[in-house]
Amino acid sequence: MKTANKVLFITSLSCLALSCLMLILAIFGVKIFEGIPLRLLLISSTFALGCGIAMSELNVAKKRRVLGFVSLGFLSLSVLLALISFCTPLFEVEIFNRITGVVALLSVLMAIIVSLNTKLDKKLLPLQIVTYALLSIVTLFIILLVCGVQLFSVDGLAQVFGVLCVLAVGLLIATIVVSAKKQGDEKVKGKDVKTEISLAKENEMLKLENAQLKAEVEDLKNQLASLQSK
Repeated sequence: MKTANKVLFITSLSCLALSCLMLILAIFGVKIFEGIPLRLLLISSTFALGCGIAMSELNVAKKRRVLGFVSLGFLSLSVLLALISFCTPLFEVEIFNRITGVVALLSVLMAIIVSLNTKLDKKLLPLQIVTYALLSIVTLFIILLVCGVQLFSVDGLAQVFGVLCVLAVGLLIATIVVSAKKQGDEKVKGKDVKTEISLAKENEMLKLENAQLKAEVEDLKNQLASLQSK
């Protein structure tokens, strides 16, 4: 696990750095968003995001082995489909790209829900349920758009989608912050418990040493009294 996390960490940061460099070059007029440079940007971005999420999934697998590996497998499938699209003529095939987009969206949604639920478990269930529901609705909207459904042709639906996105992102951030706080509190509590146990052990050892010293002092007193009586 440690080796896998290290490889994923290095790969994610390296690809992220490459993607940022290419975007900076695009700002200065370099033609990045066409031909091979565009494919390279998409590939590096896919690896950066995929490896970053995979690290989280490996941490989930430590606590929930089956669920973690299922989510990781689904993520791997979406990355594989994306790489096939970016590296082959299928990049021009609309239906394949739509399928890839749908799989990617579902895999990211699943990764987010599994990761957060693993950290919080059954704590703050109402907040979790509302957050996951809104994320699922927003994902459904995006999937329909990816599939070519003209949702925004309906009056007011664009505003509804915008509101749902804001609420979903806000609740997601709130849930992440709460989960981080919970983990921090658990670590502090664990350290406090270890400290208390350590202090209790040291106290017992001091008591034993004190008792031994008292016994030795009494023994010396008896020996001294015996010598004086002679």
